[in-house]
Amino acid sequence: MPDQRRYCYVSGLRLGVPALEELCAQGRPPHLVVSYPAELAHRSGYVDFEEITRRHDLPHLRAADINTDEVRDALSAHRIDLMVVAGWSQLVHEQVLSSLPLGGVGLHPSPLPVGRGRAPIPWTILRDMRSSAVTLFHLEREADAGDVVDRIWFDLAADVTATGLYERVAHLQSELLVRNLEALLEERAPRRPQTGHVSVWPRRRPSDGRLDLTAAGRDVDRMVRALAAPYPGAFAMFGGARITLCGGSLSEEVVGGDPGQIVSAGPGREWGVTCGDGSVFVPEAVRVDEGVLADPTSLAMFRPGRYFDAPSEHMLAATRRTPVPGNGDAEHRRPAARIHDGPDDQFDDELGGRHGDQLDSRFNTRGGLNRR
Repeated sequence: MPDQRRYCYVSGLRLGVPALEELCAQGRPPHLVVSYPAELAHRSGYVDFEEITRRHDLPHLRAADINTDEVRDALSAHRIDLMVVAGWSQLVHEQVLSSLPLGGVGLHPSPLPVGRGRAPIPWTILRDMRSSAVTLFHLEREADAGDVVDRIWFDLAADVTATGLYERVAHLQSELLVRNLEALLEERAPRRPQTGHVSVWPRRRPSDGRLDLTAAGRDVDRMVRALAAPYPGAFAMFGGARITLCGGSLSEEVVGGDPGQIVSAGPGREWGVTCGDGSVFVPEAVRVDEGVLADPTSLAMFRPGRYFDAPSEHMLAATRRTPVPGNGDAEHRRPAARIHDGPDDQFDDELGGRHGDQLDSRFNTRGGLNRR
């Protein structure tokens, strides 16, 4: 139809791929796609949308900043009425939204107003939530505070990983957007203010994934699950090397040693690391420094009886208590260390078109481990 309203699709992440593919499959493709350029490939979940847009013959603009004149000119040239944001680590400015007849909507993987802020998928697991939601909402000046269009609730398994939750959220976003797009374009979609308790989850950086091996095993396991791919991972230092634990599980059969000590966990050089309560976490894959994933049994450095490194004196001097926001297990946690480093966008992700720097409350853990 010549008078059909037009929309653009904004995403730089794999989180936004299923919805775009489904919209194209149903014959309702966007009139413009805006995605991240290659220089932002370090961001968790980054994907190059070029192959998708070429396959569907869609206009495609790469932009590191959604608020530039170049983006505004493209919106005008393609006569865009509505902006749909499905994964963008930046606040869409009011000038951009006001230039669009229908404004903008975003997708956020939490039951807004609970979980406004950064890194909602890792925080959902760190807070040990048993249910959550994906919310479709109108973009406004304040981050994640706009009126709700629709949401989908879902339950979470006790052993959910960030990898599994990321994929589930991606498909729920697709379902949510597909069932509401036409109503949004026709200005008949539901719209209701957010109500209830407001919580804002802090920004996370890769350095926030340092494990506290004096904590209870369930806390170590939760951290590993929360920071699984596509996130940077939970890590501890061993002989000066950064060891990222890329998945694994707690063993109920292996006898532990001291916190941070490596113990034998089975045949074939299988090993685990002892946690503060004596339980043993057995990794299924590890990464040494920036290397590729490796089978833990293939690395001779991890011999039973050896210890992961204790935190440095510099790290200990920077400690302070920083509980997981809203986590009911705070009494099981140790003091947290604040590492004063430079900004790192690697963890900015799954955002519904929001932030500049909003919150910088970091969660880092420490432990007083035996030195080797």
